[in-house]
Amino acid sequence: MKKILYFLTMALALIVVSSCSEDDVVYNTAPRAAFTMSEAPEGYEINKAITFTDASTPEANTNIVSWLWSFGDEANTTSTEKSPTFTYTKEGVYNVTLTVTDNHNLKATLTKSITVLDPLAAISVQWAANLSGSVTGGSSPAVSADGKAVYMLTGGNAAEPGRLTAFNIASGGTSWVLDIDAAMVSNHPTGSAAAGCKDIYSSPSVGADGNVYFIVRDLKDAGANRRLFTFAAKPNGNVAWTYAGPDANLYAITPAVDAQGNVYTAQRKGKIWKINNGECTEYASGLGDITGGLSVSKTGQLYGAGKGNTGYFGFDINAGTGAWVYNAEFGAAPTAFTGALRSSTPSIGADGTLYAVADKATGGMVMAINADGSLKWKYDTNTSIADGGVAIAADGTVYANLGIATEDTPSGVVALNSDGSVKWTYAVEASVQTTPMIDNRGYIHFIDAQATYYILKADGTLFSSLSLGEACKSTPVMDAEGNTFVVVTKDGALQMLCVRTRAASYATDAVWAMRGQNPQRTGLQK
Repeated sequence: MKKILYFLTMALALIVVSSCSEDDVVYNTAPRAAFTMSEAPEGYEINKAITFTDASTPEANTNIVSWLWSFGDEANTTSTEKSPTFTYTKEGVYNVTLTVTDNHNLKATLTKSITVLDPLAAISVQWAANLSGSVTGGSSPAVSADGKAVYMLTGGNAAEPGRLTAFNIASGGTSWVLDIDAAMVSNHPTGSAAAGCKDIYSSPSVGADGNVYFIVRDLKDAGANRRLFTFAAKPNGNVAWTYAGPDANLYAITPAVDAQGNVYTAQRKGKIWKINNGECTEYASGLGDITGGLSVSKTGQLYGAGKGNTGYFGFDINAGTGAWVYNAEFGAAPTAFTGALRSSTPSIGADGTLYAVADKATGGMVMAINADGSLKWKYDTNTSIADGGVAIAADGTVYANLGIATEDTPSGVVALNSDGSVKWTYAVEASVQTTPMIDNRGYIHFIDAQATYYILKADGTLFSSLSLGEACKSTPVMDAEGNTFVVVTKDGALQMLCVRTRAASYATDAVWAMRGQNPQRTGLQK
């Protein structure tokens, strides 16, 4: 007796055939269903075709003869093609099912889920918090060392004090507010009841110890009582220490923090201060007018920017002397945030190359400067770029803002190869005077002067954009959880926004992912 057994999907059929030969048992199983989907490293998107490729395996001596696909959409769309394409028109998570049948009518089924995104819905505001005071120039937020708070400086006036505000990242609530005017008064070395600040162009940075560092000028006192204050605020908002230096004019300085915890600030009389726990070492840089920066290399080179013929500079902290100045072709920056001043912060490449933007007498440029101060390359632009800066991806790609838009010349962002050749440009009609930022996907984020937030893919195509308000001068910062923080003007009021963009984090593998290199804005080379 010969018995032939066929195993069907979830069932067993037995057919008995008489024979004079010895008994045999022959098993035949259903095919194995399998399929792949076209690669989309950056995620599947609506209105873009997805190819589903059959990869099923039949049993020996059998053939797959039919395919039935179900795409899980609202219309219950199906296909009998072997490897069909399908386009989803709505965002969602869909179950895609393939059923294959062989020539013995045996069936096998496989279901996979697929997430399809709508790029237009990729940007959303998680919370918005009103800010008191003013945000001037390119003043921008910084994230706490533990990732639980975001800090922002706001300027004062005759009636209001300057403030450092800490916002709770999870809720958007105010954790604490440091009254800077009161801190000036209580920490004034000779005593002053009138000390206080007005416009603040600088930005905070955060050390590994959690202290928040910032520099502000007393503009409410007069004469010999005026001081230039560098503060360290503890994570709870109390003042850790203060250095009240001699009065000097100040612009958009963000303190740099090195690996040893030294804090570097500078002012417009050309003095550089290295401060540790309130104790200051002063360097006479020989520079005319320091207005922007600062960034510090692993080897102790301090970099910043200045107005007039100061240009960009490198200062050797170890030797205590100026190393070099680069200012070839620089213009007067008439379209900077406040006249002929530069507030851009230079970025440091993995090999020590300095990258920066600048205005020229006509137009602007993105440039790479060698460690000795000589020009490595420059990329000329039709737009003046008096403010902003450069982000550097892990592969060395340089992303820079394109500055001031005119009626005839758009602004936007340019991507350059490490040799200065152009990868792509993305144009927008509004000015872009803030520094681009890179997320974990390699996407590039930037915001224009009209508060439209853009996300570009690595190839320069638009992923998403959203209007967040009416105006913006603040460079965004992204934390390790993918939260983005930026200050905009909306409905006539200043607001700190927490924005989600579907990024998981900033680009931790980038050479210089954002202004200040990291969410704490330390300006320290990796």
